[in-house]
Amino acid sequence: MSGGANSYDVIIVGLGPAGASLARLLAGSGLKILGIDMVDWDHVWGKPCGNAIGRHHFSETGLPEPRGDEVKQRVEGIDIISPSERHVLRVKGEGYIIDRTKLGQRYLREAAQKGVEIELGKQAVKPIIEGGAVRGVRVRDSRSGVVSEYKANVVVDATGNSGVLRRRTPRDWPVNEPLKPVDANIAYREIMVLDYEIEEPSFIRIYINQKIAPGGYWWFFPEGRDRANIGLGVQGGRGYPPPNKIFREVLMKRPEVRPVKVLDASGSLVPTRRPANTLVWHGFIGIGDNAYTVNPVHGGGMGYAMYAAYSAAKAILEAHETGDFTARGLWGANIRYMRGLGAKQASLDVFRIFLQNLTDEDIEFGISHGIMKAEDAYETSVSGELRANLGALEKLTVILKTLKRPSLLPKLVLVGRYMSKVKKLYLNYPERPEDLQAWVTKLESLYSEYKRALGIDW
Repeated sequence: MSGGANSYDVIIVGLGPAGASLARLLAGSGLKILGIDMVDWDHVWGKPCGNAIGRHHFSETGLPEPRGDEVKQRVEGIDIISPSERHVLRVKGEGYIIDRTKLGQRYLREAAQKGVEIELGKQAVKPIIEGGAVRGVRVRDSRSGVVSEYKANVVVDATGNSGVLRRRTPRDWPVNEPLKPVDANIAYREIMVLDYEIEEPSFIRIYINQKIAPGGYWWFFPEGRDRANIGLGVQGGRGYPPPNKIFREVLMKRPEVRPVKVLDASGSLVPTRRPANTLVWHGFIGIGDNAYTVNPVHGGGMGYAMYAAYSAAKAILEAHETGDFTARGLWGANIRYMRGLGAKQASLDVFRIFLQNLTDEDIEFGISHGIMKAEDAYETSVSGELRANLGALEKLTVILKTLKRPSLLPKLVLVGRYMSKVKKLYLNYPERPEDLQAWVTKLESLYSEYKRALGIDW
């Protein structure tokens, strides 16, 4: 885009994991890029989080892995613990508990070294919409209060749950897609120094217990030998108690929650659903939490945000080659994300809906009787295909196992079938914006059919 000092090729609003990753990926491309965020340098990537990320996300996007003091704990796997805590699924997989701020600062520092302009303490007010497209953004300086206009060919909303720009686009734009409360978890966590040494700190722990964390789970993520990130998430929109209240009344009475000092305590909203129907529209791209690019089962968002940034970076470069910044010119971001990680995410969303309607007794039975094994849990999380011990509904051993809960295994078969259907639909995501509405109609019909089959009314 030609013009004055406030004209750019790309403006990235929000410099958390999604926005900072995009800035890092576009750095050195020759484009004139501005990244803004309302926080200061010491609070980069400051959203409350479990701080866990799988190592594979870095190789999939080409983003640099955390190093040195950016790593709080190397992870070898996850222990998924049943409601009674008598049964544990140990899922192997490499990852990290990171210092989010330090990793985010490095990404921004490296982006700036390659020419990306970074301005902190700047708050986006609303998008500039002209001629049916986003053409820029109005920005307020947090200290002076002065509002300035910045113009760009492409504006990227990476502002997380607030969706500062997306929510202010016209209501008839398909990117303006609201989040239903039941499709989010409300999370709260504390990072604390403990009065004992943690056994096996390289394995993070997820406790599934509907009485403690209804519609979610509670976690214990070690950050070394004597400190941990401990928290929980509960499903929104169903009248459950707030998570900070549960934390105080329940988790603080647990034998492993023995703080010497609390280093940080905060909460946030986490979308736990399929991705937004489209990440892009005319002059606009949404990535990260505001585009619902999050794992629906465990709520992890950093790796998904990075992949959304990777998909957006490719599309932005293609759009600048062709000079087409309409939805059609940016559509490659959708194709890459939806047919890649998005297909898995949507499939896991189907599984999430099923899990949130199980009782503790159902979960306990499934884990204790080997209906879901560690290798199956890993395969499901990686591929988005349900790989449980379903293959032999006709086998007497399985039938005998399920006599006490005759409805559980048939439901799993149903869930597996709809996971495959939804994944197939995402793998056939439309090639053009003109075909989006017909695809969305099919998707919504499939979800309605699935919920009716399970007897779910939310």
